Amino acid sequence: MKKRILSILLAAALVCGMMPMEALATSQTSGSMVVYYNYSSEYTINIPSSISINNGGTVTFSAEKVNIGSGKKVNVTVDGDKTYENGGNFYLYNNKGMVDEKRITCTILRGIPNYITWEPINGLSTLVASFEDGNTSPKAYGALKFNPEVTSDTPYGTYTGTIYFKIELVG
Repeated sequence: MKKRILSILLAAALVCGMMPMEALATSQTSGSMVVYYNYSSEYTINIPSSISINNGGTVTFSAEKVNIGSGKKVNVTVDGDKTYENGGNFYLYNNKGMVDEKRITCTILRGIPNYITWEPINGLSTLVASFEDGNTSPKAYGALKFNPEVTSDTPYGTYTGTIYFKIELVG
């Protein structure tokens, strides 16, 4: 009897091993998570940890609280030293670090949420949001948008990149 149960379990394991992985995947295709940055009890800045730019997605900065005192600001800047490569370019990679690595240049644009005007940034540590005392909405800028430079020669695939930020209290 023990051998028969063991044989049935082994057969079930083999059948499951032959199933395509897509059959076991969930129907969810994307997700996001918000990263909370607590520098002190004076303020909390919220930056989404991931974004899909397929449908024109933007990163919007917000704050939970800003109790920093009159005349002070919390500035969020792109850390140019860590974010950009080759003289100020931002790249999205497919299979980064692998033999078949591919990359495309992507322009980062900054703007004000819900406005049409966007301006490109590159190569430097650039201000992307600024918060004043008592305001949880940015006083300057407050959103990023991404424009990948795709051509007819660009290989298909999923491309990813990483942006680094600096958050500092000034004034």
